[in-house]
Amino acid sequence: MKANPCYLRRSRWLPWALLTVFLGLLFTLYRQGFSGALYYDDLRPLAALSQIDGWERALHYVFSEISGPLGRPLSMLTLVWNASDWPRNIPAFFAFNAVVHLLDALLVAGIVWRIERLRQGKVAASVWLAVSVGMLWAVLPIHVSTTLIVVQRMTSLSALFVLLGLYFFLLGLEMEQTRPRAGGYLQGAAIVMGTLLAALSKENGLLLPVLAGVTEYTLLQGVTANPGTRRLRLRLCGAYSLLILLALLWQAWASGGVFPGRNFDLKERLLTEPQILFEYLAHAFAPGIATFHPFHEGHPKVVSWQESPLALLAALAWLLALGASGSLRRRHPVLAFAVLWFLAAHLLESSVIGLELYFEHRNHVALFGPCLALVWYIRQVPEKYRRLAIGGFSAYLVLLTLVLGQVTSLWGKPLEAAEDWFLAAHKSPRAAEHLANQYLEAGKGAYALEVMEMQVKDCPECLSSHLQAMLLNCMAGDAEKTQRYYESARLLSQQVASSAGAPAVLSAVLDRMEGGQCKLLSHAQIEALHRVLLEREANIMNARERGALHINLQRIAHQAGDASRALAELEKSYAANPDFELGVQMFPLILASQGRAQAEAFHRNKLCRSMPLHPYRAYYRHKVCAGLLASLDVEAAAHD
Repeated sequence: MKANPCYLRRSRWLPWALLTVFLGLLFTLYRQGFSGALYYDDLRPLAALSQIDGWERALHYVFSEISGPLGRPLSMLTLVWNASDWPRNIPAFFAFNAVVHLLDALLVAGIVWRIERLRQGKVAASVWLAVSVGMLWAVLPIHVSTTLIVVQRMTSLSALFVLLGLYFFLLGLEMEQTRPRAGGYLQGAAIVMGTLLAALSKENGLLLPVLAGVTEYTLLQGVTANPGTRRLRLRLCGAYSLLILLALLWQAWASGGVFPGRNFDLKERLLTEPQILFEYLAHAFAPGIATFHPFHEGHPKVVSWQESPLALLAALAWLLALGASGSLRRRHPVLAFAVLWFLAAHLLESSVIGLELYFEHRNHVALFGPCLALVWYIRQVPEKYRRLAIGGFSAYLVLLTLVLGQVTSLWGKPLEAAEDWFLAAHKSPRAAEHLANQYLEAGKGAYALEVMEMQVKDCPECLSSHLQAMLLNCMAGDAEKTQRYYESARLLSQQVASSAGAPAVLSAVLDRMEGGQCKLLSHAQIEALHRVLLEREANIMNARERGALHINLQRIAHQAGDASRALAELEKSYAANPDFELGVQMFPLILASQGRAQAEAFHRNKLCRSMPLHPYRAYYRHKVCAGLLASLDVEAAAHD
């Protein structure tokens, strides 16, 4: 008896239709979070959107980002797309992020389907496997930290191009069996273009060739029509991976083991990250409602394995898993893939680069491997237990969906979320500051004061929290507490290991003083705090923070009417952190106070001495530098 063609067609598309409906449900759940807040990393790039008034400003915005060495122009371009929504329609930013996340989920399913076609041919079970993996990956609540933080679209957009590149790479492998030349061209184009587009969204996209190599090394053993080209691909991916590792080793050596502005060094980071990788897996697959939040700078570090035996066990476990993945990849290719993919996806952000220890969005791509392994092993359950396994997996999906709904609902209630996160993010100055700001916006100044006093007790070594408590008490008019927190901040400035956040809080203090909202502190006192911090060793703050302290001192000098000292502080800021835009602002001040000769010397020897490698930035700098020289000629002609 022949099968009904219409039935076959329906059965082929039913899983994809189910995935589409499920993703629509997830979008509805994410919409609950569209009323959420903006966070510390959002404010700087989003605030600049208000300056876009034409294509030239938009182009400058796209190519002037400083978040990463490549500038992330594609991610910035998507923010330009939302420029008309700033600042009144913040939900539109979140909606864009949610759509990108769901597109990533479709690609996850598509990649699994392509892998299974290569491994087993056209079998109906492969479609259900692909759809199940896509659903599991999409519903994980840990992705909320990527989707409902506006600037983390850099992560999801980079993932989009990584997954697109991998999808077309797999399509090229399939084409190779019938059209070898076309298949080879598609493979190369997919990896090159995917890597380029992903890296221009966020630098983590540089890992696409490594991930493609992991996929072929584990899951696609023996499926190629040409063993010679397979060996070539693996060698190329291996060589590229070696270059990545060498670059990381150079980065570790160049850092000297010190990360200015961080409260940990290279050794402590390497000791801590293996344990954090296990924490990511636990939080991803056994999530809690308040587990996911933006404030993780207070994550405990591992100082030594003697003090933290769990960290030692975690490191040994990952080394064992890494070794086993290489030796057992033929018998257990899916398990080997899960381990190698997860570790490879964390290669940049969870190794030797001086980023913060913990961030949930680092798992956006990394969790694809574990999700595939989990669903694949459920499918391997013996036939007599198959229905039970499928039922259990379905119930697990429902549970994750319910948790996701609760998490996104919480993120959509800024004050309630801030309260929960303050308790969950122990010792986080950012979480305390965020909650205090939420209370201030709600007209609950007394609650804001209470929060900062609790924070100072919980984290007596957090300088920025002492400064926040000082500022809030000054605004509240409590002279005794203002001076008490001033003294504690002054003493802490002499011994603190990291001044992270302090320059920004001191800038806010000056804002309030200039606005007449803080009258219990003098400029001399605030200047004294700056001087103490600047006298400390360089590794307690990075170059940008040191430059920011000098900018604050320039404001104090300007308030005192001391133009000469104000310019001197700007020059020190530029020396600490040679920011081109700051130099452009300094140029007319140098011209006015020191004359044309000094202005030309600054222009020639510092501001415009060299041009960036980036084509647009070089064009922009050359244009501005030429304009500054032209202004000298105009002024000279006016005097004549």
